Amino acid sequence: MKGEAFLLASLIISVSLVAMFQPMRSEYLVKQKQLLESELILNIFENIFDEIKNSIYFSYDDFDSMILNLYDFLNFSQKISNKKTMDLRSLVLILRADESNQMNITVINFISDNLQLNLTFNDTQNSILTVPLYSINSTTFSFTSGETYTLSIQYEDVIRNIEIELPANKKTYLAYVDATLSLLEDRRRKIEYFFMS
Repeated sequence: MKGEAFLLASLIISVSLVAMFQPMRSEYLVKQKQLLESELILNIFENIFDEIKNSIYFSYDDFDSMILNLYDFLNFSQKISNKKTMDLRSLVLILRADESNQMNITVINFISDNLQLNLTFNDTQNSILTVPLYSINSTTFSFTSGETYTLSIQYEDVIRNIEIELPANKKTYLAYVDATLSLLEDRRRKIEYFFMS
């Protein structure tokens, strides 16, 4: 009888200990899963952002192919992310200034439908573009070589002012990239610009 009571008591204690630690283990596993998902979306986002920049770098010597390659990559990336229940939004502006003292700014919009984009060049020239979703649009500004200018970019809740030095007899390229990737509650956004010449 004493042995049976001891076995029964040890069984009850064992079951209660397992029941007590099980919720802690579940909370730990949930936190670990959230951490892994967050790291995964960060890695995916950084990879996509780097590939956007690479598609610009690798074809910047041919402006038209740069725009088409970039559009194709953004389109492909958005389709793949949608299949994975992620939401990828992006806006890319490519500025090209050449020896003709004309600056072309091409916009690729994967961020929102009928995006209102306000571009102001050196507080003297202004262009307001309404850019449909998944489309390419462009505008031009004139400039004098050898000067430094300010390009103001405004859309949605974003305002950026970029100083641009335009040397004489030299092509200048500027790429502006705004990308956002969302998965459930996790959201990553990065806005960056860089020059090429």
